[in-house]
Amino acid sequence: MTTIVVPDHLVTVEEWGALEDINPRMRYELVDGNVVMSPWPALDHQDIIGTLVAVLRRQRPPGHRVLPESELLLGLGPWPTVRVPDVMVTGRSERGLARLHAADAELVVEVVSPGSRRTDRIAKVADYQEAGIPAYWIVDPAAADDGRFVAYELVGGAYKEVARGSGVITLERPFPVTIDVDDLLTLD
Repeated sequence: MTTIVVPDHLVTVEEWGALEDINPRMRYELVDGNVVMSPWPALDHQDIIGTLVAVLRRQRPPGHRVLPESELLLGLGPWPTVRVPDVMVTGRSERGLARLHAADAELVVEVVSPGSRRTDRIAKVADYQEAGIPAYWIVDPAAADDGRFVAYELVGGAYKEVARGSGVITLERPFPVTIDVDDLLTLD
């Protein structure tokens, strides 16, 4: 059995950046200064992420980057939040950055895992909305057809649902893009 040691106090961004990889089989996020651990996504989850990244990269205009599983700093405050969305789209092109700031993100996507449903559908919606991220998508392979894909856009400081369901969905943010939800969720 492995003993995992995490800080016994609230963590700053500087301390977060200095933490060693505690356990490569876990995914770590920082929420209001608290280190939060979850199991690394299953292979099906990773396959969906890879497929979505490929779809977005094929349709992106010049100057956009599509990044899987990258750190996103949502707020400094006294105790920061660093999320790791499954997919993120940004217009920043610099190389070598450790993480992006919320103002750099044009879209974040979360693929729901069995243990992340509440976090992805409630906590992260609130976090990303408060951070001012223009678009948020939720991909939920286990949901009924009408909930397998949900897209939100920031309107007047609050997320408004702009698309939901399965089949082919066309959206305008972060750029004009067409997603075939059924194809996305078909694992070969």
